[in-house]
Amino acid sequence: MKSLFLIFLVLAAAGAASAQTPIYFSEYVEGSSNNKAVEIYNATNVTLDLSRVRIERYNNGSLTVGYTANLEGTLAAGDVWVIVNASAVTELLALADDTVNSTFTFYNGDDCLLLYFDDVLVDSIGRLGEDPGTFWGTEPVTTAEHTLVRKVDACTGDTDTGDAYDPADDYDGFAQDDFTHLGSHTTTCGVVADEVSSFGAIKSLFR
Repeated sequence: MKSLFLIFLVLAAAGAASAQTPIYFSEYVEGSSNNKAVEIYNATNVTLDLSRVRIERYNNGSLTVGYTANLEGTLAAGDVWVIVNASAVTELLALADDTVNSTFTFYNGDDCLLLYFDDVLVDSIGRLGEDPGTFWGTEPVTTAEHTLVRKVDACTGDTDTGDAYDPADDYDGFAQDDFTHLGSHTTTCGVVADEVSSFGAIKSLFR
């Protein structure tokens, strides 16, 4: 009976975790010149090994990866990781956790970004395989020459890379070169239990 109950709890925990995304894009900066940055947020209750995370960039409607950012280090629960172009202004560089992947940030408003966690797609910006011309969205919330900040109640990443993309579904738009929100993320979403720690915690109940 214990075994059956354990299986039930594991499945229930997995189902609850799938309702929200463990890690997702929380901010996108498509500023002037080299003022580019991407922020990701750890929505779990544990520190994550960033080797589990990668971000891919697809240029101008291409279905071929233009650049892959393989992350390193750790990201604390509820914290953010900011990748910044190494040639950005000093104000933006001061907020950087990662400039090693500077090449990744050579994107424009018509390039698609995909975020993977444990080789599973968990979020995206843009529509894969589509060149929108200049940007996705409608002013003032577009992927070109704006800063996009994830809405406080946008808890689930966009994993359908083939559907029509509108950044206003998940983001609020701000002026170009607005970095005032970068470095932290405000959310009303619940905490996502990381699947490894969740499974370990459940098993410990039966020892």
